[in-house]
Amino acid sequence: MKYKVPFVNYPKQYQDHKKEYLEKLDDVFSRGDLIMRKDLEEFERKFAGFVGTKYAVGVNSGTSAIYVALKAAGIGFRDEVITVAHTFIASISCIYLVGAKPVLVDIGEDFNMDVKKIESAVTKRTKAIEVVHLNGRLCDMEKIMAIAKKRKLLIIEDASQAVGAKMKMKNGEWKKAGSFGIAGCFSLYPAKILGAFGNAGVLATNNSEIAKKARLLRYNGEDRETRTFYCHSHNLLLDNAQAALLNVKMKYLPGWIKRRIKIANLYYNGLKDVPAIKLPHFGDSRFYDAYFHYVIRVSDRENLKSFLRSKGVETIVSTGFPNYRQPAMKPNKIFLKNTEEICKEVISLPMYPELTNEQAGYVINCVKEFYY
Repeated sequence: MKYKVPFVNYPKQYQDHKKEYLEKLDDVFSRGDLIMRKDLEEFERKFAGFVGTKYAVGVNSGTSAIYVALKAAGIGFRDEVITVAHTFIASISCIYLVGAKPVLVDIGEDFNMDVKKIESAVTKRTKAIEVVHLNGRLCDMEKIMAIAKKRKLLIIEDASQAVGAKMKMKNGEWKKAGSFGIAGCFSLYPAKILGAFGNAGVLATNNSEIAKKARLLRYNGEDRETRTFYCHSHNLLLDNAQAALLNVKMKYLPGWIKRRIKIANLYYNGLKDVPAIKLPHFGDSRFYDAYFHYVIRVSDRENLKSFLRSKGVETIVSTGFPNYRQPAMKPNKIFLKNTEEICKEVISLPMYPELTNEQAGYVINCVKEFYY
């Protein structure tokens, strides 16, 4: 089906910057620089600078970034990692894949980890908190960092949906997603705030040892300079051509985030008076949300989704039920009240920088038509 307002619009972004993309690819291919070349190094420098960390390590997906971060942090067999169920399954799967146990806690009204639930989940085996910054909004990192310090736990950030999101700390400093913990993990999947032309990811860190280990883990455990293998691992490299294209996109990233915020404000102003809808604006000036998804909550989601589809508006339900109900996680006796309720109600409206004001207005009018 061809939508009047698609959920994402890859062709439009490509056409907007086609000349630059093709020139960059021609340059890379003409040089024959396909693996571990200067474009990757340039992207890592640029991304670290954007996030506010000393190092960035390009990998082939957000999943790989989380996996590498956990391995580099020494998390493994019999360790426990506290995280959430309302997320893409990879956040949890990577904990299993390093041999550790995910311990799931409930979420708050902002869809992120409920800080009040963390300490009761800590045991003598707990080694880390894996926070998930969902939909372009940070978790309350000031409080989470205080708990981690008190309990001597590592923090690993799944910031796959939060490139550019930030939080104002008590000292007045603004810190961006991915710069709080021992490692910040980002997906660069095409639909993300910063997306490649295929699968890609990156790990950010201020810790030189984590960066060193991550570089080994992303390439079969090999130190490329000495051709020495220090551990067994997978081949998880970010291709140089993808890195080159991401370098083009880095120029536009700040503007794209500002555009997302403008679209979010259009949705807010257009829908704030519809009593049947809960909007993702949470009234806390400490947070600067990047709006990867614009997620609303409604009690009649499936009917709304079908109606919008009939009007040519594409929506998605990214987490329709808690991950602990997935076959891969059964059997278990987990029940998280707020997670259950939120999963039944969430639906994401179209959100991307190329979305026009007219398209956003059409989405708003269609939603209003459904309710009125």
